Amino acid sequence: MISMAGGLPASSLLPVDLIRTSCASLADHRELFQYGASRGYSPLIATLNKLYPEQNNPWLICNGSQQGLDLIARAFLNPGDGVVAEIPAYLGALQVFQLSVAQIYPLYHINENGESESQPDLIQLESHFKTGKVKLFYAVPDFHNPTGRVWAEDTRIRVSNLCRLYGVMLIEDSPYRELRFSGEQRSSLTALYPEGCISLKSFSKTGFPGVRLGAMSGPAEFIAIAERIKQATDLHTGLPQQALINALLNHPKYPDHLAHLRNSYKSRHQQLRSELIKQLGNQIQFERVEGGMFIWLKLTSASGTNVAARALEQKLAVVPGAAFYPEGVIAEDNAIRLNFSNTDPSLIPEAVSRLARSFCSLS
Repeated sequence: MISMAGGLPASSLLPVDLIRTSCASLADHRELFQYGASRGYSPLIATLNKLYPEQNNPWLICNGSQQGLDLIARAFLNPGDGVVAEIPAYLGALQVFQLSVAQIYPLYHINENGESESQPDLIQLESHFKTGKVKLFYAVPDFHNPTGRVWAEDTRIRVSNLCRLYGVMLIEDSPYRELRFSGEQRSSLTALYPEGCISLKSFSKTGFPGVRLGAMSGPAEFIAIAERIKQATDLHTGLPQQALINALLNHPKYPDHLAHLRNSYKSRHQQLRSELIKQLGNQIQFERVEGGMFIWLKLTSASGTNVAARALEQKLAVVPGAAFYPEGVIAEDNAIRLNFSNTDPSLIPEAVSRLARSFCSLS
């Protein structure tokens, strides 16, 4: 079986060597095995302030950014409250909002003004805001999961202004922002809307997914509420994990690790893109990818659900696009998501060959 289904970083590229010494010395720091502050390990928070100066808001350390989403939902949402989410959407976020019995308002992407890349439909976004029922707008503006899309700079400015105008809290989920391997970095939403934006950071994509560590920053009054909820939930995130991530972020070779990670993912993406074009041709379409982990493959004349099922028979795992739609929203079953970060480069030609055979088996 070859899997291109999960959103996994490459196991072979995990920066284990950068924390080997820190792991060995953990037992010398007894304070790391005592209870800690709910807000987080102070040296790690100091590091985050240094790395992300645009985040001019307090931090809260979480058990992965997934817990951050849960804390946001608990703090803000009552049953029936509105949440706008780009559709298709990250499944983990949909699960959190649906467990809160929130009303999800779908936001679709369009191509306007001759842009080569689709952008959120801001007319539709404002119409959602005008209902007065929307409390949160959940967005992944950098290398969106599952589509890999990136918001244009103008889109970021206009979205921030709309949220400010209608008093909507904006959630900027940015686990892939550090994985840009082409093009220019664009403004963070937090920098454009600091008074009403909650930023979620993850150390799973550039560090270690198994450590389960993330962080969020936002307006001080919200972070204070989220801290109280976290205290009631699990007291605090484990201090040894926080110390290890702090050691990783401060390691002198960490920038080299990020550069190597970006170059490796760029190479894997280019190889996958080339094989898709060569083996599947006009049966597929996909937009340009500048970073992250995913290609959103549009199928010109096939069902994503059927292709994914046939691919399993060929021992290839992919995710049908319909899986990324919330309950009650009609899913467009004409796409599949491919993860290129975790697939060994030597397996990519065979993976695409199995995918091509899945198309053939439908005819």
